Amino acid sequence: MEDMIILLMLLCSFFCSFVQCSDNKDSGPGEPLDVILHEHAFKALLSQQQRYKTGTLYEVKLPANLSGMDVSYIRFRSKTLWRKGANFSNIQIPSRTLPIPFAKRVVIMYQDLGNLSSQFYNNTVPGYSLASSVVGFRVYDASNPTTTYARKIDFNTSDAPISVHFPDLKFSKGAKCAAFGGSNGEFSLSDMSFGQVCYTRNYGRFSVVIPKKKKGGVWVRWGVGAGFTTMLFVSFVGIVLVKIVKVKRLDDMEMQMEEGSVDLETVWIGYNKMPCATVTRTNPNLESPSLSTKN
Repeated sequence: MEDMIILLMLLCSFFCSFVQCSDNKDSGPGEPLDVILHEHAFKALLSQQQRYKTGTLYEVKLPANLSGMDVSYIRFRSKTLWRKGANFSNIQIPSRTLPIPFAKRVVIMYQDLGNLSSQFYNNTVPGYSLASSVVGFRVYDASNPTTTYARKIDFNTSDAPISVHFPDLKFSKGAKCAAFGGSNGEFSLSDMSFGQVCYTRNYGRFSVVIPKKKKGGVWVRWGVGAGFTTMLFVSFVGIVLVKIVKVKRLDDMEMQMEEGSVDLETVWIGYNKMPCATVTRTNPNLESPSLSTKN
């Protein structure tokens, strides 16, 4: 049964190569960069033909102007991909995978653009900015171990997704998976799965992007903050003034109590104001004894 499935997959791959894949010398994003990385990877591959092992990841030495990148390659037999899939550098390819067009052996070139990611993909996704480095992989036909150039091919994963992991990335609100492809800066966005994982069914380059902060939002926050601070300051000044008035009134009342509870009237004598006590008269007794006797 498994042989029949492989045979059907091979027929599909040959049909694809004849009808639409042709030479597959397509130009993707950063095609000049792909050419440079391809040349360095296959030079390293040829230099280690006698000692390298299938399924082992090998690092590619790059020139000084690309020292911020991490490029490596790994070689697989097609039957191994079909049985086990592959797992390397945070890329997980599921089992039941075959190359299209079919090749007995394939070379997968892994790329991590590192701190040069923004140089190639800055402002590629409108409204979003890169939250991680751009990583990806390319698949090449490695059936001929002596060639310095291999054609680019693709994978048929039997509808199972390829996982691209970003383990060192802290999950951010609104984060999206961005897949870059095409010669005109084409891209696609998808939701990020739990565990900082993006999924794809094709080769390419991938990154995590987050929404850009709106410039107007900064001024709005500053305005709200300034208004709230002003309100607090005015409230504080009002409370202080009320307390000052109360303290002033208490001081006046205490001074009046110290001067005495009886208020003395004042009169003007010349140019001086002098206190004057209130005069109290005693009413005369009309029934005086001396008056009655005299009568």
